[in-house]
Amino acid sequence: MRYSCFASWRFFLVGRNIFFEMRLYENTTIAAIATPPGYGGIGVIRLSGDDSLKCLQSLLDTKKATELVPNQVSLQSLIHSESGQVIDEALITYFRSPHSYTGEDVVEISCHGSPVVLTEILRLLASSGAELAKPGEFTLRAFLNQRIDLSQAEAVNDLIHSQTRYQAQLATRQLRGEVSKQLKPLKNALVEMIVYFESSLEFVEDDLDSLNIERFQLQIDILCSSVQKLISSYQLGRLVKSGIKLAIVGQPNVGKSSIFNALLGRDRAIVSAIPGTTRDTLSEVLAIKGIPVELIDTAGIRETQDVIENLGVERTQSAIADADLVIAVIEASHNPTTLELTFLSLLPFDLLVINKCDLEMAFDEEFINAIKQNKPVAEVSALTNQGIGELQDLIHSTLSSGSLPIQEGGIITNERHYQALLSTSESLLKAKQDLDLGFSEEIILVHLHEALRCLGIITGETLIGDIINQIFATFCIGK
Repeated sequence: MRYSCFASWRFFLVGRNIFFEMRLYENTTIAAIATPPGYGGIGVIRLSGDDSLKCLQSLLDTKKATELVPNQVSLQSLIHSESGQVIDEALITYFRSPHSYTGEDVVEISCHGSPVVLTEILRLLASSGAELAKPGEFTLRAFLNQRIDLSQAEAVNDLIHSQTRYQAQLATRQLRGEVSKQLKPLKNALVEMIVYFESSLEFVEDDLDSLNIERFQLQIDILCSSVQKLISSYQLGRLVKSGIKLAIVGQPNVGKSSIFNALLGRDRAIVSAIPGTTRDTLSEVLAIKGIPVELIDTAGIRETQDVIENLGVERTQSAIADADLVIAVIEASHNPTTLELTFLSLLPFDLLVINKCDLEMAFDEEFINAIKQNKPVAEVSALTNQGIGELQDLIHSTLSSGSLPIQEGGIITNERHYQALLSTSESLLKAKQDLDLGFSEEIILVHLHEALRCLGIITGETLIGDIINQIFATFCIGK
């Protein structure tokens, strides 16, 4: 049975059994342009559903329509069904159910990437009976047809929107079932305990004894430890997926814009010896060892009668409030004034950067220790690039408290998964507590079932339709 998604679907899943509260659409065939809008060398149109081949054949020469072989590429002329004119020469790939992305019959048309050509082909396919696909509908069908679980479906979207190599690596691992593999032994252990407690209700002679209680306490402890490890990985996973805002702040003319340019590796901000050159915040995104960082160059903070510069200072203060990380910059060749020291003492910075270290230092290490507020210090020269690599390392270590463990097991990057794991941990702790207090099997089973349900939320085995709707609505059309 094949399903199509629509804007207001409502269903819930219990062991991947699908129950719809609204009308069920069966045997629909969907079509969409799968490549981004605009002009390109190649454009791809994708169809999925029982009538995919039938819709395609309406555009083919009847003599060649029978030549399509599953899993092989075929060069075909696409013919306008109304005028009889050739629209384009295209490569056609046919995937027969269930050996396709969606688990249904799938056809992919690779033609020239003109929006005019793509739109016309899509219009003709629609006139042949195909419905226009909604965002994420192809991946939704893959999920409903059990080709992938929900965590893998989310990874598809994460991979499409990845901005850094590390983001792409994590998304690929999740797409290959990394999260599911991490959860499988946890689910199996929970099922084993549930079966035991359920059977003890049926057979009174199997009541819990002290030996079994200790065994299950140990099992729950092991489960809690595994779940907590995944929960702890979210701190890093969130940074990798969402990135952080990093504000560079300081007095005028200490080299904030020069450091901004040096970190970017190109001249983006205007640099001048005239104090107060930067009148507004300027931002660019870069990757620092896999973590997306929105780098914000700010106006120098000082008292001024210039109305425009004052507006820039106000925006600097807003940038500091919004930033996840603040770098305070001072210059090595200048001994800070009392006003500058007061500014530093009031500034909630995370890293202290001493710029212009290629010049003679105007203060000693004792002075640095007095002003750094026990925060890391980097000595750089934005002019010569000295210390910029070390500054990137320092930013990275401050964010992640160490190197990114790409080879060390699963990392949770999705907040939905994180919340489900927190609920799982809470249910496990309640089960252990009630076991310690000698509560009945029925009470303990409630918590164990809830823990299993929460793990199922991550992979989509136990999830209400409104959440499914929200997840797939964020996908692009054609995926």
